[in-house]
Amino acid sequence: MRGAEIVYGERQPRADRSEPTLFRLPSQITNSPVLRNLELSDVVLRYRDATDGWNETLRIHALELTTPEASGDTDIVFEATLNGTPLSVKGKVQRVDIAGNGYRARYELVLDFPGLSSRTSGTIDTSSRIAQVEGKTASVSESLQELSSSFGIVSQLDGHATLDYAYKGPLDQLVIDGLQALFAVSNGDQIDVSGGIENSTGNPVVDLDFKAELADLDPDRDNLFAVQVTELSGNVSGSLNELSIDRAQIRTTAAVLNFDDIGPISVGRIVRHPDDRVGLENITIQAGPEDDPHVLLNGQMEDALGLKGISLDGIYRFPLDQVLGFDAGAKPELGVLEGEVSMNEAAGRLGIADLSGEIVETTLLDLGYDLSMPELRTVDELSFTTTLGIPEPARLLNALDVATDRAFPAIGFDGASTLSPKGVGLTGKLTSGETDLEADIRLHQGDEKGSRFLGGAVTSDRMDFADLASLIDFAQLGFDDDAGDFELSEDFKKTLAAQIDLDVKEIVTGANKAGNLSATAQYADHLLQLSKLSVNYIGGTVRGDFALNMTSEPGTASANGRMEKFPLKRLMTELGLSSPISSTVYSSFKVQGSAASGQAFLKSLSGSVTTSLWGGVLPGRLLELSGMSAFTWMVTGNDNNTTKLVCAVLPLKFKNGTATTSSMIVETANVQIVGAGSLSFRTGALNLSFLPRAKRKQLVAIVSPFELHGTINSPELVVKEGGAGRAIGEVASLPLNLIGHIFRGSGPVDEKAKPCVLPKNSTPK
Repeated sequence: MRGAEIVYGERQPRADRSEPTLFRLPSQITNSPVLRNLELSDVVLRYRDATDGWNETLRIHALELTTPEASGDTDIVFEATLNGTPLSVKGKVQRVDIAGNGYRARYELVLDFPGLSSRTSGTIDTSSRIAQVEGKTASVSESLQELSSSFGIVSQLDGHATLDYAYKGPLDQLVIDGLQALFAVSNGDQIDVSGGIENSTGNPVVDLDFKAELADLDPDRDNLFAVQVTELSGNVSGSLNELSIDRAQIRTTAAVLNFDDIGPISVGRIVRHPDDRVGLENITIQAGPEDDPHVLLNGQMEDALGLKGISLDGIYRFPLDQVLGFDAGAKPELGVLEGEVSMNEAAGRLGIADLSGEIVETTLLDLGYDLSMPELRTVDELSFTTTLGIPEPARLLNALDVATDRAFPAIGFDGASTLSPKGVGLTGKLTSGETDLEADIRLHQGDEKGSRFLGGAVTSDRMDFADLASLIDFAQLGFDDDAGDFELSEDFKKTLAAQIDLDVKEIVTGANKAGNLSATAQYADHLLQLSKLSVNYIGGTVRGDFALNMTSEPGTASANGRMEKFPLKRLMTELGLSSPISSTVYSSFKVQGSAASGQAFLKSLSGSVTTSLWGGVLPGRLLELSGMSAFTWMVTGNDNNTTKLVCAVLPLKFKNGTATTSSMIVETANVQIVGAGSLSFRTGALNLSFLPRAKRKQLVAIVSPFELHGTINSPELVVKEGGAGRAIGEVASLPLNLIGHIFRGSGPVDEKAKPCVLPKNSTPK
């Protein structure tokens, strides 16, 4: 047979649903003795589809079937060109012996095509008009680009691939099973596909698992902030015009994203462009119910093989109860999340041009946002703005089945976050009740390669701790218990340095207010510091540097600074203690200790603390009696039975939780008392000695040294040289000095003496 031309047009469905003639040929050729030796040449098969741009030509140069008399096999030789590219198939099929083996025969075929080598073998049963086959195929492509070129298709995709599968069934309804395909792309991507295809030669229904491991397209990129998509996986199932993607997962260097169901996905047309690229048009992607889909995208792909020229636009609409894991329709009061999305591939990058949305149909919260992400595979440019308002947080919690009867202040946020090669940025304003916090923070690459630096500022006009506590409580109630489990990796801690400036105009704590807080928070090499702290509180000021060294567990806390002009009674009240003394407190400190707990800090405290009190009064007058004669003590008293405090200086040196002092001074208008000794926060032991000295000159110097022993919680007072001896001495001297005491008191106080300064040779014995 020689010379024929057959032209096919766009495939039309057969009205009688009869099987195509092509599928009957294997039975006819194999069963007919006449066709055991056949030669066919110069046959041209053309496929024309002007609408979609297809114009394919298969020119058969030779098809030879040869069955030698002495052989039980028919040799097959097929030589052709597809669009000018040579194609050959060689092999053999066992001759059917109707009387012996029935209509079953073995076959083996080898296909060679530039860019593709394929081998298939199995058995064929020609007992019916449509032959049934069962076999296996193994294919190898050493160059995907060469293979595409052989089909006359332009593609920039290159690499190599293997394909293995088993097949079984009638030729017009062939079932493919055990499919294993591996594509190794030249850029380093690797794609694995496995599964099966029902009715592969009719209307295919696929069930394929896929996993794509994506290489870093720019390994030399000096950008710590690009989020790389490293893996795509999932399952594709359904007919070719209604595909769905299930169990989809996108793995990135930052997070793992799971998608339960995407689809159906349909393609209206597969077209061949004039430049020989294969494209997809009228792509439709939807998710959710057919009559009311949650996602509906429409678009096209200009280069299906190269995944180029992608453009998708559409809408999404999700009931918020489903987003939050409730049954559909269970919580209609939560509203609906709806918006628009636009994706395109420009300059070789597939990205989200715009993703905007809002929550509607609810009074529980207001939410609006807008996102752009120029590239999805490597997310190094991102802009996200959002506004959030929750007028009654308790109502929202109740709607989420979180029982609470407490009131929460309104919550709001208005801000933006960005991601670029320069780093990550966050700017915005958070409000909770009367509290507002404004942040402008940037995380970018540090001076050394691989390091990160967090810098910026946090400011507030008013910060109420009650509002912040309510915000934290709301977050803990509104999210799962595991939502708060967050821990920085060791690598991140090692490479991070930070410096955040803090500026708060007013801090509210209960009925009290603090103001003008300023500080710089710093972090580097496991050292967290709060430096240049300054804050006004209850009339006083605290300034200093504070640090937490986390190099080892449990860490070390340190403080170096000064407190000035604090009213003692108010300060003690704020600490939950009572103070009978009214005075003004100053203190300088340079200490460090364990950061495990407050008790651990005291028990390991080392350094120095010097506290001074100036002015005020002490209740009662017994303290002055320790350094004065009874008569002087009586005549220098006042009507309200108090003692005027001139000053007190309490210098303490700490080492491993034990404080020592050698020059503790308490001074009233009439008496100066000097103390020395130690107290231990580790054991609670107290061992202090005090020596009083009258500031007025007396004819008879009578003092009562005293000591404090025992423990801090249970001190014991011991008075030395007191009792009867002192009383006898004072009675004996009284007549001799009575007139002098009455008219001269006990002598003038030394006006030149500096308060709380020890005179020479007056240190404690």
